[in-house]
Amino acid sequence: WYSYTGTGEASAAVLVSNLLSTRKRDITLTRSNILSWQQLVDDEVVFLGPPKFNPQLQVAALAQDIVMEPDGIRNLKPQPGEAPFLQDRMVPGVQSEGETYALISCLPGLSGVGHVLVIAGNASADTFAAGQWLTEPLRATELANRLRNRSGELPRYYEVVLKVAFKQGIPVNSSYVLHHVINGPARAAGK
Repeated sequence: WYSYTGTGEASAAVLVSNLLSTRKRDITLTRSNILSWQQLVDDEVVFLGPPKFNPQLQVAALAQDIVMEPDGIRNLKPQPGEAPFLQDRMVPGVQSEGETYALISCLPGLSGVGHVLVIAGNASADTFAAGQWLTEPLRATELANRLRNRSGELPRYYEVVLKVAFKQGIPVNSSYVLHHVINGPARAAGK
């Protein structure tokens, strides 16, 4: 049980909700520990922060190639040239400083429709940086260009790994590392 929200998660929540509110008016912000399974099945859901703060992510059967672990990111299906594990590195003896990895996962909803978006990092600042990659025009453009397939289309479901350096809890540098396209459930014609 956690009774606080990290500044990185709160900052990412503001960035993402500002972006989403331009397309959808009835956005609700809630603690993940009171989010019901029915809501998770019926609604579009955005999780912010590592799995340890989002209990449903620990037990949900989400189709993932890449997962967040307490000390880094595990690539369950490494492609040629990809590392199977990306280790977070905190500066010893210095609080809120290091180089870690963030994960953006846009996955099929549990009912096979909709989306579950997970924006996560282990150090709060990396969650904030991932939110920036989704919402700031230059970074979002770079991300979209990297995700596009040969025909120029964006995948519906994907996972992206970012490397984030931060000082005093503020992301000072972030860069794209890799992405995987996730095959979702078959879509009905016309959807």
